[in-house]
Amino acid sequence: MRPFLALVLVLVVPDWANAQAERYELGRRLKRFEEAWEKQPDAAARKRAAAILPDITPMFFSLRFGDAGKTLDRARHLLAGTEEPSPATQWLESLYAVPEKVLYTNEKEVVVTVKPFYAIKGDPPPGAKATLQWNAESPVAVPLAKFPAKVAFPRDRAAKHGVTRLTFSVQHDGKTISETVQRIAFASDLTERLTAFQTFAKRIPATIETATLRDRAELLEELAAGTIPETDLPGLALLEEAQRILDSPTYFGVSHAGQFWLSVPLERKKTQPLRLFVPKGLDAKKPVPIVVALHGAGGSENLFFEGYGAGHIVKECETRGWLLVSPRSPLGFGSGPPVKAILDALGERYPIDRTKVFLVGHSMGAAQTVALCQEHPDLFTAAAALGGGGRVQPGKFPKRPFFVGVGEKDFALAGAKALAKAVPDATFNEYSGLEHMLIVREALPDVFSAWDKIAK
Repeated sequence: MRPFLALVLVLVVPDWANAQAERYELGRRLKRFEEAWEKQPDAAARKRAAAILPDITPMFFSLRFGDAGKTLDRARHLLAGTEEPSPATQWLESLYAVPEKVLYTNEKEVVVTVKPFYAIKGDPPPGAKATLQWNAESPVAVPLAKFPAKVAFPRDRAAKHGVTRLTFSVQHDGKTISETVQRIAFASDLTERLTAFQTFAKRIPATIETATLRDRAELLEELAAGTIPETDLPGLALLEEAQRILDSPTYFGVSHAGQFWLSVPLERKKTQPLRLFVPKGLDAKKPVPIVVALHGAGGSENLFFEGYGAGHIVKECETRGWLLVSPRSPLGFGSGPPVKAILDALGERYPIDRTKVFLVGHSMGAAQTVALCQEHPDLFTAAAALGGGGRVQPGKFPKRPFFVGVGEKDFALAGAKALAKAVPDATFNEYSGLEHMLIVREALPDVFSAWDKIAK
């Protein structure tokens, strides 16, 4: 089980498969809220929505994913207007669809389960309707009398290899209340491909490509076994890219721009998974700054790329032509992932300006940022801790520009204030009305504004 939160959930939640699906669904609802937040510039509307969000973080850490999802749905409606969603809307928006897998090999059918994500009362509202649609075929009605409701699609409707769009839609009186799309991949020759990937991954010396194929094969095998990832992983695209890596032993480099899931090799045959953004037009002879982003507890390398303002940090780096890397962090408030080893490995393929290495962390990642600055005093040009604090050892914190941002309603407010007082060259910003979840999105423009002055 790849996400590090897996161990926590296994210990606490007896129904691991259901917990996987709920965590994934919560991520989808968070994305929808963040997309709505990005589209709503009105300060009053944002204030309405933010007012009901302070309880989101404790809901997540107490594994009340449904309650957190319901709160996000309410906040999304408050972004659009002053009224709460109607009981009928809440009833229908509570429903979500869960396919048994997101990557199939030779199964004869695809089974999809529809059920409530959070508690609902009463019967379906009059005029309510839910459908599942397989690609562009005619929608199939979902029975709403009893949950969970299961719908099976014959496999012969899909190509031997390819991707299917599964659309789940809920309507009320002919009006669409919500619509979500999931992509389900099919690969009949997956077993043969995985064998080739695993053989390649055993090559010596270890490289970014061998480390990536080792972890990629494990991930694809888990997806085919029914593991539900915490985000929308493009299963077939990951498989096809793995094939290209197999055909090109130096695949990763300036010639390929975009976003990548990859791993770097570490000592003792270990690997470090991460997500990387490579801007267009990189010149191998012209070094550019790099941003290292450390996620909070319960997250993964995907959080900065898809959450925290619908991946706002990617836009900031894309605009500037900077590299961005977000490694998967271990659960804990120590020094976190091996950032120096990551930068050394990436530096062999990408033109990293080692005089302009910027570090940012949220929550647990903020504490890891503090620890890393003290562990490697000459590694980072500037750093930022958002929504969190950290232990500062007297006389050991390097004199570097350090940004501390925290929301007025963030449970980490006291720790962030203490951190700002303890760091020798800190800038402290407190954001009115914000809590723990929104602080990253709202603080990032200020962080990059400060880093722009340094980069020049």
